[in-house]
Amino acid sequence: MSSSTDQAASPHRRKHQWIGAATLVAIAALVLPWLLTPPFDAIRETGPVLTPLPPSPVVTDQQPIPPVTPPNVTAETDRLNTLLSSPAGTGATASYVLQVGAFKNRENAQALADTLAPLDVGRVYLRTEAELTRVYVGPILNREAAEQAAETIQKQLSLSPQIKQYDVREDGQT
Repeated sequence: MSSSTDQAASPHRRKHQWIGAATLVAIAALVLPWLLTPPFDAIRETGPVLTPLPPSPVVTDQQPIPPVTPPNVTAETDRLNTLLSSPAGTGATASYVLQVGAFKNRENAQALADTLAPLDVGRVYLRTEAELTRVYVGPILNREAAEQAAETIQKQLSLSPQIKQYDVREDGQT
């Protein structure tokens, strides 16, 4: 006894199998979208649900904003300009920096800064302005400490630093 799988498929049978498979695919391609598509007419008829926004609140106790009077603004502007143009510190509140050198070549300035760092006389930093790179130590909080740091630098490196009053507006950026 032989089963249907044992028999060799005839060319007609193969042809019918291909036709059947193509028919099933065509039916699936046409029928499935029709089955899976929602009814748009129902959506168009009902439309999306929109609710109106509530009315805006009515403010009854509104206090007026006081006007800015020009004399007050002018007085504060003058006071601010006076503070900005005055020295940063005077007398007991003054602080100082030591300018140890000024170089055209930044590498030479960095070499001096590296030499000053182990002396522990203060923070060493460089400022480049135009063509010069200046080497500073500080800020130092009082004149006596600045003079003592200048003496230490003079003894150790045979350099004569200049003591300058520190102004954060000029010297505060590195």
